[in-house]
Amino acid sequence: MRRRLRLPALAVAWLAATLWGCFDDRSRPTVPVLVDVTVLSDPAGAEIVLDGEALGTTTPATLTGVPAGPHRFLLELSAAPTQVFVWADTVIVPQEAVDTIDVALEGGCRFNCPLLVDRGRIRCLFNNFGDTCASVFFDLVPALEWPGTSGADYGAGGRLLVAAILDDDAGAQAGDTVATQVYELAWVGRYPVASGSSGRRQTEQLTYWASSLFSGASLLGLSVSETLVAVDSAGTEDVLFIQLKVQNISDDERYRDLYPSVPAGGYTFRELYLGVGLDADVGAAADDVGTFDPGLDLAFIYDADFSDVQLGDFAERPALVGLATVEPPAGATRRTLTLWRVTDDWDGEDRQDFAWRLLAGRLRSGDPIGDHPSPDIGHASDDLADYRITEAYGPLQLAPGDTIEMTVALVLAEPVAGTFTPGALVLPGDPTDPDRAILNVAADLRALAADLPVLWARYRP
Repeated sequence: MRRRLRLPALAVAWLAATLWGCFDDRSRPTVPVLVDVTVLSDPAGAEIVLDGEALGTTTPATLTGVPAGPHRFLLELSAAPTQVFVWADTVIVPQEAVDTIDVALEGGCRFNCPLLVDRGRIRCLFNNFGDTCASVFFDLVPALEWPGTSGADYGAGGRLLVAAILDDDAGAQAGDTVATQVYELAWVGRYPVASGSSGRRQTEQLTYWASSLFSGASLLGLSVSETLVAVDSAGTEDVLFIQLKVQNISDDERYRDLYPSVPAGGYTFRELYLGVGLDADVGAAADDVGTFDPGLDLAFIYDADFSDVQLGDFAERPALVGLATVEPPAGATRRTLTLWRVTDDWDGEDRQDFAWRLLAGRLRSGDPIGDHPSPDIGHASDDLADYRITEAYGPLQLAPGDTIEMTVALVLAEPVAGTFTPGALVLPGDPTDPDRAILNVAADLRALAADLPVLWARYRP
């Protein structure tokens, strides 16, 4: 039998007094009921601490002679100094011969993570929480260094974004719009990062769960497997592939143990849109612009006048930083290329409906940014600002146990010499205009985006 009954501190104190009182008969000695407890954890190998005492054993393990009643369990797995995964709770051990505790650990490192993709000309810091090339999540910088160690930092934030509507099986939450946060806690690590190297290819495998400081206002019930692939080979050295597998685990008992607001049996996400969001800061971010090449499934950010002293040797030829789709999710019938400003972030506020409309490309009157007339384009602008970009796909339905897969690529390239003058603005223009000047400036970036499917077929793990 699996038991994970948890109680508030006052209830634990009352129950402890009650249970131990059952054995407190002043006319005869107290005889505690001793129970064998099997302790399982995912991942396995966690050290077991019972009532503050380290037992010197790791999961899976069976503890013998545990007195029935409330006990404080701590399970901790230290995969590295900064990758620590834990579970802790008060458990009521019943007066039965055998009991089982089967739990999921959470943790990893979010800040000060020495986790690095370093192949080709891209150096990218990442963490167990799915934050990729994101200096805002690290005390260590640069977070996205290009080209190589002599380059500049182009990264401020990158992560998976998901927005959906809860279906009728969500009970009281049915019909709610839910979305991951942009910069607040949205995901939490589940396993130590698995690193691999084969020839000139580096792979990093990480797994994380949907988590939030804003339970009820934010999306819960998802598990993500993310694989980062970088290759030190001609034609691929300026690419970071990001492969994502998103699974609905809202019916997983171990997940609901940590997030009890999710109803038993889980729930279905409908009208789901997902994409990787990227906040690229090209030097000083306030004078950046963003645009798209719809024919290549490419969104990119660049410095509007291609001049920024913060970029050192690249001050007058700063890179263009793009996201391009390599493999869209199966079943998606709509793709949205969109951008938004720092002032439009929806963290910490009840703006989940706006997040869904932004990813779905269905912005409306009253939203902080307007919608482009093209059905493939969300928001587009010639204004200079600190922008984020994404390519989102949907609408999809994700029932408990179902999985969605997609692959995108982070790409960087210099502006083409002779197509721009440092200090002179090159505005994005209408993204549906094939004759815009910026497309010539970004010719090398666009050529790289066009080659991505062939490169991914060659180097995918």
